[in-house]
Amino acid sequence: MVTRVYESVVHAPVRDVWDFHSSAKALEVLTPPGKRLRALSKDLVVRNGALHELETRQFGLRLVWAARISEVTPPNGFTDVAEKSPFAFWRHRHEFRPQGEDTLLTDSLTYALPFGPLGRLVDWLFVKNQIDALFAFRHAATKAALE
Repeated sequence: MVTRVYESVVHAPVRDVWDFHSSAKALEVLTPPGKRLRALSKDLVVRNGALHELETRQFGLRLVWAARISEVTPPNGFTDVAEKSPFAFWRHRHEFRPQGEDTLLTDSLTYALPFGPLGRLVDWLFVKNQIDALFAFRHAATKAALE
């Protein structure tokens, strides 16, 4: 398992950061240009037990991602755990903590690729850099949308 943590201070109140990240519209804003993402679920409300299904394309392949929402604690965060994805395991905790009038945005990600040692090599060579770039984009997009 790999654990990665990404943090940024967003110059916006914690409630605004929560409202943004818990909305279906955030999916569009937080998806990098050139990455196609389509919601398969009609209901993308962030609530305990909700199952969010999304479709994307990677290397010309259609990928369906199904994540179960849990540990919902408005306005401080929620967790999504993949039930179906290209990963053997994926757990992503979104946390929003007030810092005065600002918010500390923390994304804690624990994941594993399939195929044991081969998966770890692929992660080291390719995947971790893509994940780092994704979360850098997401944090910059959050700041741009809210500040």
